[in-house]
Amino acid sequence: MMPPNINVRPVLAVAMLVARARAVAAFNTKLPPVAPAQHSNFNHVSYPLQTTALFQSSPKSNGSTATKPRKRRAPKKIKPTARFVAISALASAAASTYTSCSSEGAGAQVNAGSFATRHLEQDANYQSLEARDRAFARLLVATVERRLGQIDNVLKSCIKKYPPKKGKHSHIIQATLRTGVAQLLFLQTPPFAANKETVQVLRMNKPPVPEPMIKFVNGVFRNLSRPLEKESEDETSLFGQQLLKEKTSPRDNIAPWLLQRWQTDWGNEKTDLICEEMMPSDESLVTPRIDLTTKYSLGAACGINEDMVELQSLMPNLGEDSILLPQGSIRSSLKGDVKSWYKYDEGIWWVQDSSSTLPALVLARTLLDKYQEEKTRLHVVDMCSAPGGKTSQLICAGFGRVTAIEASQRRSRRLIENLSRLGLEEKCEVVVKEGQNWMPNEDQPVHGILVDVPCSATGTGARRPDVLRRGSNLKELLETQQMLAQHCAENILDVGGIMVYATCSIIKEESEDQVQRLVEKGNVETLPIKADEVPGFEDAIDDNGWLRVLPGTLDRELRSTDGFFVAR
Repeated sequence: MMPPNINVRPVLAVAMLVARARAVAAFNTKLPPVAPAQHSNFNHVSYPLQTTALFQSSPKSNGSTATKPRKRRAPKKIKPTARFVAISALASAAASTYTSCSSEGAGAQVNAGSFATRHLEQDANYQSLEARDRAFARLLVATVERRLGQIDNVLKSCIKKYPPKKGKHSHIIQATLRTGVAQLLFLQTPPFAANKETVQVLRMNKPPVPEPMIKFVNGVFRNLSRPLEKESEDETSLFGQQLLKEKTSPRDNIAPWLLQRWQTDWGNEKTDLICEEMMPSDESLVTPRIDLTTKYSLGAACGINEDMVELQSLMPNLGEDSILLPQGSIRSSLKGDVKSWYKYDEGIWWVQDSSSTLPALVLARTLLDKYQEEKTRLHVVDMCSAPGGKTSQLICAGFGRVTAIEASQRRSRRLIENLSRLGLEEKCEVVVKEGQNWMPNEDQPVHGILVDVPCSATGTGARRPDVLRRGSNLKELLETQQMLAQHCAENILDVGGIMVYATCSIIKEESEDQVQRLVEKGNVETLPIKADEVPGFEDAIDDNGWLRVLPGTLDRELRSTDGFFVAR
């Protein structure tokens, strides 16, 4: 019995709490509680004091086994997909500095970015992909770049605020949207695959893209892939296809200032042909062309029978449907990595557009006709020579000395690599220097010089659609062209020597106008190009005797070729 004046309820409550805490501690430490001690004035159960925290494992003792700490799982490694690599390249290109036409208020799109294919080829993830996935990644990038104006117009039609505001994820969001639209509307990818696989890229991105942004992108794709009721077989079946048809035109992919310049220079009819060749209305008509120049091509074009026989013997191994073009190029029908093609490692051929062979062909034909058997004593210079296609042509012509001038250290490395693969590096001196600052030695007069000046490259728009969205400011390029051409004509070329001026631009200001300005100075005169010197391109010779190749304007296979200008 306890004394009647003591309230035991609070005391018992505290005792029970202490007992419960000690019991839990004993359970966690796997130690059984000791027997209760003798009670004193009230029923109190005592346990030994424990210093172990709640749910903390006890140290190993008395042979007991300690709980092993759990190993943390390594984060799951995400394998990059073709879509991931393509979108990453497009996002990187958009984030890089580039003077786009949109910055001047008249652009085909926003954030054109530098040429995304360059970013793609420099990505280690791209190189690790299988050949099929690499081809798909390249197709995605090429389609987005070629159709960028139309893609952005479709997105503007269904998104209230487009392009996305600048932020940490703006470039990856925009690149993902563009890639998804390209698949849905131009590549005819099934909507389920285009939506799911493209949205998944955002979840693979680092830093992680917030879930609300991912849901927003997914919502845009679902809206564009929404099927419409068809009243006839000719009507489109997706909402996005309807927007593409009603809100866009293939010319949206070309800067307005450039279209206007072409119309001024060439007229509406030829401008239409150029646009259709570079930007066909049906994406399925876009087929990548690969022209090859061989070590026998120039000789075959000059009428050397042995070289023609060698050239024809290569044809069957470079694709059953390969075509021998009139000026000696082979248009191959092979697919896949060119490094795996016949005779690549032996260095028999190199990739070079057919129209790009014309400047070296014109120079070589002129010098060979003029000096005939004395070609081994001639010194020929290739100005602005990287990546080396024209340099290789001049070496294969058999001139005694060939000097290649290249201002860019990076491009010169590629030039040397290409010459090395072809086994021609010992037959050429490569000089890394700005052309306007280079002078030959006094005992090495220059008999011929090829000046393929830096230009807007608008003639290559079918292969490099980014150039069709460039800015309209050509002032710096024009100054460089004029300075370089004048220096070559007045300070480098020997008296009586031959100079060929060339550009891959289809803008007169960079081409015809520059030659006219050089002639007006009175130090040089033009030598008209003859039809038999440029087989297949006879119709491209203008009234001045200069060669002007416009994409889409020649017959048959040569309809698909880069734009080029050549004057002698």
